[in-house]
Amino acid sequence: MLKKTSFFFIGLVIACLGVGLIIKSGAGAGPWDAFFVGIVNKFGLTVGIWVMLIQVFYLVFNSILSKKRIQFESVVTVFLWGVIIDFQMGVTLKNVHLGEAAWTMQWGAFLAGIVLTGIGIGIYLTSKFPTMPYDGTMLIISERFHITLNVSRTILEGIGLALAWIVGGPIGLGTLIIMLMIGPLIQICTRYSTLIYEKI
Repeated sequence: MLKKTSFFFIGLVIACLGVGLIIKSGAGAGPWDAFFVGIVNKFGLTVGIWVMLIQVFYLVFNSILSKKRIQFESVVTVFLWGVIIDFQMGVTLKNVHLGEAAWTMQWGAFLAGIVLTGIGIGIYLTSKFPTMPYDGTMLIISERFHITLNVSRTILEGIGLALAWIVGGPIGLGTLIIMLMIGPLIQICTRYSTLIYEKI
């Protein structure tokens, strides 16, 4: 249990740091994160709170799609993700402002963010703890329609991109790169994280 819990928590911390770096980089946030930032700018609250609210929708959607009961266990994961992402952005990265920095700084932070996000999600999925409803949706779609996690994630990112555009979120070249890269990266990181987990 200690090993599972460690992988779960460490994965969330790393993933949220990665997401925070991407948002702060100014190169363009991931589709859903761009949506959250856009909706924060319009209606207030924090990215973490909006993450929690939207994930509740996914929780219900997953239940309908999988034809199973609502996985209330995921509420803990949703709460932790929301709290940690707000901590990473408001404390760890509080003084990081790259919107007008040199492009090398922006893209360096952006690429580091992508790598950390992929590694973090791969690690936390390895724990087999209840996933974020969004990640659960990715897995359910993959299994239900017999497509890879890569394709499943790309579909969901496309929906997020449309919503981000509607609310005026920070969409940029980085957004497109995330849509193309994050799925394969998570797949690779999950595979290697599982190998490490089994050897510990």
